[in-house]
Amino acid sequence: MHVRRALALILAVPLLIAGCSDGEPTTEPTPKMPEPSSSSPTPTPVEAETPEAESPEDFIRRWVKAGDEMQVTGETATYEALVEDSCKACKTFVKSVEKVYASDGTVEFAGSTINSIRSRKGKPPTFQVTKTLPETVIKRGPSAEPEVLPAGRTTLLVILKRRSDQWSVSYYGIL
Repeated sequence: MHVRRALALILAVPLLIAGCSDGEPTTEPTPKMPEPSSSSPTPTPVEAETPEAESPEDFIRRWVKAGDEMQVTGETATYEALVEDSCKACKTFVKSVEKVYASDGTVEFAGSTINSIRSRKGKPPTFQVTKTLPETVIKRGPSAEPEVLPAGRTTLLVILKRRSDQWSVSYYGIL
């Protein structure tokens, strides 16, 4: 049964994104624009909003959601953009999803629910993520018998890395 849970994890990484900001609204200055003349094009604002820095916890929620979406669509690009090349479990997860879809297979998966995200260590940023996984049905081809993985709860150790202005996953494993 432990092997099935591990396979379920590999084929069923997380979803659920949490809200954005808890900050108070601010008023932005209105850019001054010249009066339009008949020969000048319509001016466009020059100032760009600076996005808020994403918290590690919000990033983990986004990573889980990308993994869940990857499983049900077979599209791996969004998930792969969030992980380091050095993350072997991440790469194995991607390859297993690609293998299912390469044989015209499907994955029925309602998405994981994150129960908790707890910081375990500051450097490197390390988190304990507990989530509930629904039943997962994997069909590895049109004529293949479906493989049913039972619902359950799992806890992951997730290590993040900071890439310039964003987070990435450098490691994850089952605790």
